[in-house]
Amino acid sequence: MIGVLAVAVALSVGASTVAASGASADATVTHDILRATAPIETPRAATRAATSWCGTASQADRAPNAIAGNPVHWVYLIPSDGPDELAAVASVMQSDAEEVDGWWRGQDPTRTPRNDLTAFSCGTQLDVTTVRSSRSGAQLAPLVGRFAALTNAVEQAGLASELTKYVVYYDGPSSDDNVCGQGGSDSTGFGVAIVYDRSCLGVSTAAVVAHELLHTFGAVATGAPHECTGDSAGHTCDNPQDLMYPAVGEDTLSTKVLDPGRDDYYGHSGGWIDTQDSAWLVRLDAQSPLALTLSGPGTVSADVPGLECAASCTTTWNSGQRLALSATPSAGARFVRWAGACSGSAGCAVTVTPDAAVSALFAPASFRLTVAVSGEGTVRSARPGIVCRRKCSSTFTSYVPVRLAASPAKGWKLRSWSGACKGSRTTCTVPMSAATNARATFVRA
Repeated sequence: MIGVLAVAVALSVGASTVAASGASADATVTHDILRATAPIETPRAATRAATSWCGTASQADRAPNAIAGNPVHWVYLIPSDGPDELAAVASVMQSDAEEVDGWWRGQDPTRTPRNDLTAFSCGTQLDVTTVRSSRSGAQLAPLVGRFAALTNAVEQAGLASELTKYVVYYDGPSSDDNVCGQGGSDSTGFGVAIVYDRSCLGVSTAAVVAHELLHTFGAVATGAPHECTGDSAGHTCDNPQDLMYPAVGEDTLSTKVLDPGRDDYYGHSGGWIDTQDSAWLVRLDAQSPLALTLSGPGTVSADVPGLECAASCTTTWNSGQRLALSATPSAGARFVRWAGACSGSAGCAVTVTPDAAVSALFAPASFRLTVAVSGEGTVRSARPGIVCRRKCSSTFTSYVPVRLAASPAKGWKLRSWSGACKGSRTTCTVPMSAATNARATFVRA
């Protein structure tokens, strides 16, 4: 597993009985709160109507993301011997994502989770990656060690970005159908929010997602005035309708409240973690475009997902987002320089503001310089390549100027240059911004 998970919270319904997580004490703190009613062993996807997901199966995270910034990426995870029910479960995931988005905007009109979306032929929907664990359903059924095993499966599938939170719907059997989900995050930002899709029938998976996602954002931090004590630490205990209450109940997400009083984990004025500032939330009230003008054969990408352009493009970010842009030339080309908010040919560090704009110039790796001579004399280039008495040519690195010098023979003089060079001075600098011709005309003195 990557790093050390700081918090891994398993959410269930009802009573406050606590079960062991199986994770090492220095790696995770896991709370398993069991529901009071008897579990029903029916897959949730088979019992719940959902928005239809119209995407296609993928074993990789598609890029670029439709919404720029630190993403929340969604994963469908199955055991090695489990049936692939992506079509059904992904529709539940899509429905839950839309429900969480609408609920969050209702609780805070200035924020919503930045779900990883991609454009399909049928519209823009969740980018869902399918991961098949190397372990069987029987091996993953015991709650002890399951969170670590599933997190490891996500990482082994190449989903381990420090910039990404992963929402995982695990579609496999469970030895404890009262545990609805778990969530954890490490200090780098990598985080996993797991929904046990076959558990907790009748419980809102959208509420489970929102709850576990907030754990990956850092809620509820030590120091919050209403933080639970003992085995329920990491939750709030003052209001059963608080989304971060240790028992989710069977109410819909619409009945939940995002930090009542704004004093524990969201929008508070204390010195502990405030998840309203999370990098994984879109700031709906502070969006700024970044205009990229791209010339020539190449691509520009950012260190934060959402910008990967092979032509001029404009992407929209949270204002104040810091980006490191990198330029990759196409085969046979070279990167020449940045312009606008960046300069030179090294890396480009830019902060997104309302007027931020960057230009990137690519060009063929070299251009040909052809020189012709009339009369008696010689033209030489300061860099090796041109020694010309009649007509000659050579290739030079693009956009690296070449200095030409005209030397008349005895009894002759330079009358003028033509083509890429002008005037009658004996030296001329050619910018090499394209394939270029120059002619030196000598006449008798």
